[in-house]
Amino acid sequence: MARQLTMAMANPCCRPSLPLCRLVRCSSAPARRSANYPPSSWDYDSLLLSLNNPGHDRAGDPWNFVKLKAGVREQLVRASRGDDQIAKLRLVDTMQRLGVAYHFETDITGILTSVHSSKPPRCSWDDDGDVASAALRFRLLRENGFAVSLTGNYLTPALQSDNAEGLLSLYEASYLSFRDEETLDEARTFCANGLRELLPSMEPHLRCSVVHALDLPLHWRSPRLEARWFIDKYARDASNSDPLLLQFAMMDFESVQTVHQQELVRLLRWRKETGLGEKFGFERDRLMECFHCANGIVWEPNHGSCREMLAKLTSLLVNLDDVYDVYGTLDELILFTDTIGRWEECPMEILPEYMRALYSVMYDTSNEVANNVLKKHGFDVRSLFQEAVRH
Repeated sequence: MARQLTMAMANPCCRPSLPLCRLVRCSSAPARRSANYPPSSWDYDSLLLSLNNPGHDRAGDPWNFVKLKAGVREQLVRASRGDDQIAKLRLVDTMQRLGVAYHFETDITGILTSVHSSKPPRCSWDDDGDVASAALRFRLLRENGFAVSLTGNYLTPALQSDNAEGLLSLYEASYLSFRDEETLDEARTFCANGLRELLPSMEPHLRCSVVHALDLPLHWRSPRLEARWFIDKYARDASNSDPLLLQFAMMDFESVQTVHQQELVRLLRWRKETGLGEKFGFERDRLMECFHCANGIVWEPNHGSCREMLAKLTSLLVNLDDVYDVYGTLDELILFTDTIGRWEECPMEILPEYMRALYSVMYDTSNEVANNVLKKHGFDVRSLFQEAVRH
């Protein structure tokens, strides 16, 4: 409905010659539709009380964290000086899946650059020694922006046997295929079928990884949720895990969790300050879901302000969608669309109170985002917001 109204308002043949406020009347008690949305399952007051509890901070001793980080960096530097490229790649992969690679971006980039330059840009199990290593090299290099391809016959006898690790590695790598890499698409199906056939005979630890990958590939997963799962899995594999790296990953996860909780506190306070919950009895309150979505899109811990702004804007878009698709009358929506098109600080007085409240929050939040961008990056994006809202 919003798009139809916008197109109609933009058409000169349909645009009224008189002011809209004289052509459209908003009834004092119009007939309203309802989608019967269930209320939010989150108790914001209790959540704020819990997150504001000083005992809730479990980040640990900062000095111990610094020592652990230094120890992990020493391991990374030591590995980078060695000749075992597969060991380097496995360490990088483990650190990425544990969610701590963002601490060592320069070191990891150096390792991947050396691996990329030491061999041809084609990853092949003929060169790397086995399917699992070739697929791992391909996946890590491509997902980190290096130009690389994967070659080789995936129907090789070595892959048709009980090589579950090779199948799993190639399966994960296949999800980074480009549009014209049909061989990788075929390999994906082949590996998935092979892994399902081998599941009953796998060891529990490997079976856990395979079930996890078949449920959703690594390339599609949210990095922070994957880190939580992988930390538990890594801890259970005592014979192959590094205690120092595990302890650092656990402490880092708690630290990042505290950062997310602080962000959530600010978002909950913002929601309560807007008063939309009291003025909007009909809308979907999906602030928590929007925050989790933003956390999946912008997962890096140091981009908290971006996460918060994205959560606010998507939450307002949900409210805007409910106004257009459910609650607003045609006359009200014509006025509201015109008000948004003008994008002025004060909304039209003829608008009903719930529309004026939503418009004011949209306008203020957009300006808040624009001011933050201007302050941090020196760009004025207000005109971009205006165009985005109008369309």
